[in-house]
Amino acid sequence: MTHLLRRSKFWTALLAAPVLIGASQTPPAPPPALPVPTATNPLDTVVEPGTVSEIVPFIQPFDLDATRRMAVEVMVGGEGPFSFLVDTGAERTVIARELAARLGLVEGAKLRLATIGGSATVPSFRIAALQMSDLHLAAVDAPAFHGRHIGAAGLIGVDMLEERRVLIDFRKERMQILETRRRAPSLIRDDDAIVVSARNSAGRLILSDARLHGKRIDVIVDTGAQTSVGNMALQRLVAARRANRLPFSATELTAVTGEDVPALRTAIKRIAINGLDINDLPVSFADSQAFRALGLHERPALLLGMDSLALFDRIEIDFPNRRVVFDLPDGAQRQTGQRFAANMMRPRS
Repeated sequence: MTHLLRRSKFWTALLAAPVLIGASQTPPAPPPALPVPTATNPLDTVVEPGTVSEIVPFIQPFDLDATRRMAVEVMVGGEGPFSFLVDTGAERTVIARELAARLGLVEGAKLRLATIGGSATVPSFRIAALQMSDLHLAAVDAPAFHGRHIGAAGLIGVDMLEERRVLIDFRKERMQILETRRRAPSLIRDDDAIVVSARNSAGRLILSDARLHGKRIDVIVDTGAQTSVGNMALQRLVAARRANRLPFSATELTAVTGEDVPALRTAIKRIAINGLDINDLPVSFADSQAFRALGLHERPALLLGMDSLALFDRIEIDFPNRRVVFDLPDGAQRQTGQRFAANMMRPRS
């Protein structure tokens, strides 16, 4: 987990409004020309077709790896099912241009989105209806990107998750989107489960009480990111506190537009989240427009990717109740009332 290349390329992406980025060491295989739909965000500006709206942050997802993608089956306008990645770091649901063309969707307004590399103007397509098992979603105007850059048939963002919860079972390699209600009990009730409260920022949940060397940082659980990505404020903090396990090395992130973005990569020695320590965490740092669009460029911020999340047995992300529940793996133990996970996660000294 801590091996770094002298210079390597990591693929990442960003979705509308508050932004999150995902990165992977190898680009995913081009999908079979299938894309994703999305629910409109109430913060987005309504514009007429052919015009360009305000800049909205955007994020693109990536698989956990080439063979284990965390996705759900979605019907688009009664056709499908198509496999969509679930991205808790992306504000907008997205559809691949190839799928939109295949289904003959009507093109709508052009949207200007902030990506990890800057901003881009992309078309949107009207999706009459989306359905996931017994969940029915309203009609939406979904921004569209090329399927080879999305890395899947489509992407489901937080615009569809605000009143729901996401349950990820890494043991069974399954992800579910479920209905929930305020004050509903957690689905994970193991004795070793850790419940972390969060605050809501533009639809995304930012974990409370996350720190690096005593300095508070913003941490967002990003199921669309294969590896973790930090902003430059976090990179400066890591360098100042000498919190990097390895020297910083040059790398690149590839935005959803296909644009290469320079970045730095290292492994952070330790980040503490509500009594849980994450050690030797691989992170790429980028001066991204996406962080600025989210208002997370001045304060240290981290998008916690699937490489770290997969260390747990299960994770429940409950948006209405603003909490994330981590189910520790079998190898975890308790010490002086503190719980910790195996591998990269250890108890505080």
